[in-house]
Amino acid sequence: MKFLIMTAMCFCVKTVLTRDCYWNTGCKYKYFSSKTPYEIVRGDIRDSIVKPEGCETVSVWSIMRHGKRNPSTRYAKDIKYILKHYKDYIVSSYEIGNSSLCAQDIENIKNWKIETSLLDEPNEISNEGYRELFDIGSRIKETFPELLSKLQENEYIFTPGFGSRLEASAKAFVEGLNDHKLVITKVYGDYTFVAPYSTCGKYQVDVRNSPDLYHEAEVYEKTEEYLNMRERVANNLGLNFVPSSDNITAMYDLCRYTWNGLQRKPSPWCAVFTVEDLKILEYVGDLRHYYRNSYGATKFSSVLGQLPMADLLRNFQLAKCGKGKKIVSYFTHATMMDMLIVVFNLYKDPTPLQGSYRNVNRKYRSTFLSTFGSNLIAVLNRCRKAHTYDFTVSFYWNEKPLTEICNKGTCSWQEFEDIFKPFLNATVDICEFKWSNID
Repeated sequence: MKFLIMTAMCFCVKTVLTRDCYWNTGCKYKYFSSKTPYEIVRGDIRDSIVKPEGCETVSVWSIMRHGKRNPSTRYAKDIKYILKHYKDYIVSSYEIGNSSLCAQDIENIKNWKIETSLLDEPNEISNEGYRELFDIGSRIKETFPELLSKLQENEYIFTPGFGSRLEASAKAFVEGLNDHKLVITKVYGDYTFVAPYSTCGKYQVDVRNSPDLYHEAEVYEKTEEYLNMRERVANNLGLNFVPSSDNITAMYDLCRYTWNGLQRKPSPWCAVFTVEDLKILEYVGDLRHYYRNSYGATKFSSVLGQLPMADLLRNFQLAKCGKGKKIVSYFTHATMMDMLIVVFNLYKDPTPLQGSYRNVNRKYRSTFLSTFGSNLIAVLNRCRKAHTYDFTVSFYWNEKPLTEICNKGTCSWQEFEDIFKPFLNATVDICEFKWSNID
């Protein structure tokens, strides 16, 4: 089953200058692996929703990654190093004529001020991330106003996994539904449906904490293509040394963490890189996700990803009988979103991603799979057929129809059960023991 990525074509007219400048480039490259703002890749459930004639929605199930967050402690430290040791150097290099950057790009970097919370509150959800989840909830409420009005306590479930950013994301989503009486159900220790990998001992040992976890990404960072990128950055900035991979990553993080998707406001730090540089750095993110959470860890992802899908089937079976919830929403991490893709065999390339070679036409793109706020939404419709009812289930990824499942994203009830019933057999037996050191 293939899930081809459809990206918007950007047609623009660029002012003719003596050199390429970032500040006035009409079509900026804005795909930053899993750190891409949700606004850049999302659809709109209000426009995407399939409304079969004679049908009504009886249940909505969703699972979504938290909104945009701040960098972790380690990466925040690297960013602080860049701000302390590189920022003034970049400006002075331009002033003495060594830099290839444009005057306005340098001025934008020089005048740029960091929000203190970005580095002082590691891993916490940002204001933009909070708004991302609020807006998703708001659009869902607008799409299903009758179903989601005046919800009673037994008609919904909102459950975040571990971490304050997931709890904040759930809070933002519920606020977007505009019903202040709704209660968020927190779970402690049992993340079977929302993040089963977090307590899966064997996965944590064999994959997440393996010393070889990022081997392919490390191989790629030794390729001629990657090394040339580092030298290109040094030359463009007028540096008399080549930045380390860690320093390159820190500048890249400044670019992508401060790129405001909601305001459509690019970060001045992205001027450090060419479009080709950004594509190379995006591929590093692809390799890390591929082997940590996705097809490179199929032994675990293909099983653990089935657990929330079994929950989806159970909820819709109950809703079909008039006993289910009107809405169920789980809030998770990028790992879970990557695993769901494996379950449905989507975005899969004929050969595994490799550190020795970057396939520019690859299907697997973490930018479109596990970006901030990424989500899977399933909608159960009840349709009147003569003297009885029929049911359909429609799927959406990032609020766009998941057309590779069934008929352009909409399954008959029989098709839905045929696909999902095997997931009921999924267990955590593969984990062997419970991992208690949840990070």
